[in-house]
Amino acid sequence: MKELEKHIQHRRTLCFLDLEGTQFSHEMIAIGVVKVDLYKDMTIKKYHKGFYTLVKAKNKIGKVVTDLTGITEEEVKKNGVPFRVAVASLKKYMGKDFNKTLFVTFGNHDLRILAQSLAYNLDAPKDDVHLMIKHNFDLSDFISTYMKDENNNTYSLANMLKIFNVDFKGTQHNALADALNLAYLYQAMLENREILKEEYKKVLIKMRHLPSPVQGILSKLAKGENVTPNDFEKLVEDSLK
Repeated sequence: MKELEKHIQHRRTLCFLDLEGTQFSHEMIAIGVVKVDLYKDMTIKKYHKGFYTLVKAKNKIGKVVTDLTGITEEEVKKNGVPFRVAVASLKKYMGKDFNKTLFVTFGNHDLRILAQSLAYNLDAPKDDVHLMIKHNFDLSDFISTYMKDENNNTYSLANMLKIFNVDFKGTQHNALADALNLAYLYQAMLENREILKEEYKKVLIKMRHLPSPVQGILSKLAKGENVTPNDFEKLVEDSLK
């Protein structure tokens, strides 16, 4: 995919990243990461063993987040590490690839969590966090160009996987499971071009900003109908009545 190549830029390593944050201050309370190696065609060659840790926040987690993730204040206090340690551990996990990888997320909320966590932890490695934010690739935003639900909204990670006939592995809203399934989504997108093509056709037909003659042509083509210059002429005339 030429559009994907613009983001990957000949990289041979990707870092699939998922973060869980507090309800109100949006500080990191969990991080899950899966490093993968790529073939030249950008498909995944190897999945490395994932990295996961709980992270201590300065503020309360919040009931909504606890209900969603199962992460409690007691668990974080007992097993969590400071934000600076979490970033250092991630950097160690990535090794020499840290500075040249692309950090792949589902949505942009993970970037907000990184920024907020840095604001509450002035002892954290600022340059490393800024690098992660700068070298980000929002896979959700990318795929949503080609596939959306019937109301033109972005699908959830689990629902995107379902379209590609891939079951979600593990528990949703567990940072490591979400990171791993994000990698599965990336691979499924590349391995199932026909599914992506069919979904993209649906998106094109429903585009509201296209002139009605163009929408009419696309609708006919999507139904497998032949379109002639006369058809186009008539659609243009009809739009001007």
